[in-house]
This record gives sequence, C-alpha cells and structure tokens, in this order.
Amino acid sequence: MAKVVKFNEISGVDSLHIVEEDVRDPGAGEVRVAVKTAGLNRAEYLYLHGQYFMPPQLPSLIGVEGAGVIEKVGPGVEGISVGDEVCITPNMQPDAHGVIGELAVVPANAIVPKPANVSWEEAASIWMSYLTAYGGLVEFGGLREGAGQTVVISAASSSVGRPAIQIAKAHGATVIATSRSSAKRDGIMDAGPDHLIATGEEDFVARVQEITGGKGFDIAFDPVSGDFLTTLSEAAGLEATIVEYGALAMAETPFPLFPAIGKGLKVCGFHLVWNLLDFPDRTARATSHISEHLAKGVYNPVVDRVFPLEDVQGAYRYMEQGEQLGKIVVKVAD
Repeated sequence: MAKVVKFNEISGVDSLHIVEEDVRDPGAGEVRVAVKTAGLNRAEYLYLHGQYFMPPQLPSLIGVEGAGVIEKVGPGVEGISVGDEVCITPNMQPDAHGVIGELAVVPANAIVPKPANVSWEEAASIWMSYLTAYGGLVEFGGLREGAGQTVVISAASSSVGRPAIQIAKAHGATVIATSRSSAKRDGIMDAGPDHLIATGEEDFVARVQEITGGKGFDIAFDPVSGDFLTTLSEAAGLEATIVEYGALAMAETPFPLFPAIGKGLKVCGFHLVWNLLDFPDRTARATSHISEHLAKGVYNPVVDRVFPLEDVQGAYRYMEQGEQLGKIVVKVAD
C-alpha cells in the first residue's frame, strides 16, 4: 500500500485527498518510481478546476513532475535500472498518470537521470520549467545564440520565468523581464535580466521603446495573454515573434490584427507536450542543452517553498496566491 493524492470531483483544491492503495506494476514501456519530491505546476491547478485542455477522468491522480528512485521496471524498458536516481519529466498524459504520492507509474520516456549536483527538491523543479522555456524560446520563438536579440519574459517571477531568463541570457540576448509590481524586483533581478518593467506601475510600451532605442523587442515569451497580448504587439519590433504559453489573465484574448499586419508579427501558441515532447528530435535537443548547462552550473533551478505531502492542499493554495518566486515543491520522502 502507498499513499497517493487523488481527487474525485471537479471542485478545485478542496477536492484533493490522500488515499492508501496498491499501486500497479509498470506495464510495457513503463517504470515505477519511489517518489521523493514532486513539483507543482499551473496546469495542474487548471486541471483541478476542469479548465485544462482535457477533462480529468475521475477519480484522478495528479502531478506530472517529480524526482525519486526507480523501484521497478516494466517489460521492454532499456537503459533504466532499479535503484537509479531520476527526474520525472512531464512527458505523460495527466489523466493516465500522477506523481504526487509515494509510488508513481510513469512512461519510461518521461525519465531522465537526476543531475548529481542538485538536491531532490531542485530535481523536481527542472524539467517542466526549463523544457517549456527552451521549447518556447528556441524551437518556436527563434532564439539564436549570438544573434543579439531582445527578449521579453512576462511574469518573470513564475517557475518558468527564471529558466526563461537564464536560457535567453545563455544565448546572448538582452532580456526585459516583467512583473505586475516592483515588489519582487530583487528576486527577479537575481536571475540576471538586463531590465525589469513593473507593468502595473510603468508604461510597458514606452519603456520597451526606450530600452530598444525605438526598435521594439524581437521575441516575447508570455503566459499572461488576455489584453496583454495587445500591449505586447504595440511594443513589438518589425517581424517579432510572440509566443503564448499560458492564460494567467483567464480572459478573452483579442488578436491584435492591425499590429500583426503592420509589423509582420508572428503570434503562436506553445504547449510543452504537443509541441516539444511529442517530437523526439526537439526533445533530444532541449534535454541535451539543459543537461549540459545544469552540469556546468549555468542553469540553477530555484525552489520557493517546500510543503509536506500531508499539506498538498496548502501547496496548491499557495500557488493560487501567485506570490511564489520559483518552484513550489511537495516533499514525499527523505
């Protein structure tokens, strides 16, 4: 018997509960992991509220990112052995798997080795964030090493914001980070952006024009959407790319037709699984790049706060407040 987190109805955080049950053996192409830590993601919060792309199949497990030790290997799995210390990447369907619990059965292709130079808490804080940032910026946004591009990272205090800043800087870009207020300025600037614009206190478009000498930005990586897409289009440079990967505004998002036509803008969406992890070549490039820079200490995952498994509801309520600076982690075992 193992403790796992499940929910039986679409009613938000209050529906989460811990149950003890037998966790099945891994099937073909799967492994079972003794989970030590799990990283929380905004997509799970939407999933709990029935607002994600796919509805939960109730009763549902939850969680798509974590770290632990391989406990059992299913048929046909090669290169992974019992006892391996690993990270669980979000390369899975949320309605078929869940990692917040003592044992988790996940696809073998969701497993990558745990970097030796990171803690268990940090190990659960890497792959959703860094893969999303790399895929959105490099594969979709057109970020190129040494190209001298100007990149806007919206909601820079989020768990994806910091990795996005690090990845853009590693490619030699000038980075403009945004936040609703200047309250998190020190924490955001610690990640290394060149500029920070507090969108609730400053004129975003005017500041971008000032920073870029009137040229506008080349790439924007944005999880806000809503009316902020219009604002981004006004600050964009000629033939800029705006990558939308979230819906924090939870509002209708009008398409900025005239700026798009007038500037030749590319506005696209990005989803980690469907636009990166479902493509082995893209996944290989991203994983190789991130692993290399983690090993060198260039990329440093940041954990905002750690909650015990017993307070998983508290962890998601903390996420609901939107005050974190980095990743929220649930600790399952020592």
